Amino acid sequence: MKRAIPVALAVSLSLAVLSPQPSLASGPDQAEAAARAPAGHPRPSLGHHRPTNGFSPRGPWNTRLPRHVPLAPNSQAIVNNIKSDKENNYGSWAINTDTYSTPIYHVGRRTPKKRWKFSDCLNLPELAPVIADSLAAVPTPDDMLVSQGTDASVTIYQPSTDTYWDFWRAERDAAGQWSACWGGKIENYSKNPGIFENPLGATATGLPFGAFTIRIEELRRGRIDHALNIVTVRTRAGCHAWPATRDDGFVEGEDIPCEGQRFRLDPTFDVSTLTSPAARTIARAMQEYGLIMTDKGGALVTYAEDPRPYMAENGGVDPYTALFDPDDLVPDGSEKYVVLSEIPVDRLQALPYDYGRPTR
Repeated sequence: MKRAIPVALAVSLSLAVLSPQPSLASGPDQAEAAARAPAGHPRPSLGHHRPTNGFSPRGPWNTRLPRHVPLAPNSQAIVNNIKSDKENNYGSWAINTDTYSTPIYHVGRRTPKKRWKFSDCLNLPELAPVIADSLAAVPTPDDMLVSQGTDASVTIYQPSTDTYWDFWRAERDAAGQWSACWGGKIENYSKNPGIFENPLGATATGLPFGAFTIRIEELRRGRIDHALNIVTVRTRAGCHAWPATRDDGFVEGEDIPCEGQRFRLDPTFDVSTLTSPAARTIARAMQEYGLIMTDKGGALVTYAEDPRPYMAENGGVDPYTALFDPDDLVPDGSEKYVVLSEIPVDRLQALPYDYGRPTR
């Protein structure tokens, strides 16, 4: 990003929006007092109020990593496979915003509650009773949007009831009836570690969008106080690490990343060398809190919230254009494909399987 990229390259990169394979799928309380974790375990967030994502400060998303943390024995081999996915699939580490991410709605107590239908797009009618409670009374804004792309995801949080919903393949028919193929509800959200009860949740891992998705407000303040997500093309078959509750991996091999596995950006990497202020903010979060593999997809990506609800209230201006590229170094529309281009994928580090899992 130290110079403008050619328009042709920007057009090529614009194809790199993640297209995940179909998969089955900020709270009201004050922060709990942080306690020192045992050696080799993440440390709870210190020195600030409740994390932006609203989940428990003691959950896996909101605990800082120790500077010296054990790595998976095959960390570099795993990272090399992620790097290969990047190189062989559009050559970029992109940020999904309005497509294959999610809008995040904070709704009021008086937002009308609607009974949604189970659309059963996977022809699994036995799942209808499993998701029935999540669909029974959903506070649904009249102007609600879902993400673009086949996932059609949406995230809803109601602070007054401390309840949270994620939905996958959500849609409204001509009569105004909402439906979803999968998703879930989390009650007592502010005390939840950021994990859906299996098999609920809109992602393939049962990890909620609200836990890891980058917020516009976080980029504006220059601080992200939670782990981010990472999605790559090849994930390991039949393998999910905590905090994931399930997976849709499909590639055999010990050096293929497991869904739910935690990564971080090498803490010795000099974040100040990055051109974009947003990239510096994101990279610091990758060092301090790490990244968790939440799904597989068609490219290497990380998620940021869908800006269209914000745009509807602010003259249609996409905030990411200025946040990702304030000096207008790249062609308009290409910002989300190149903002992370200076972060070296080979400086990622894979943490051990089930890293940070609570011991009983």
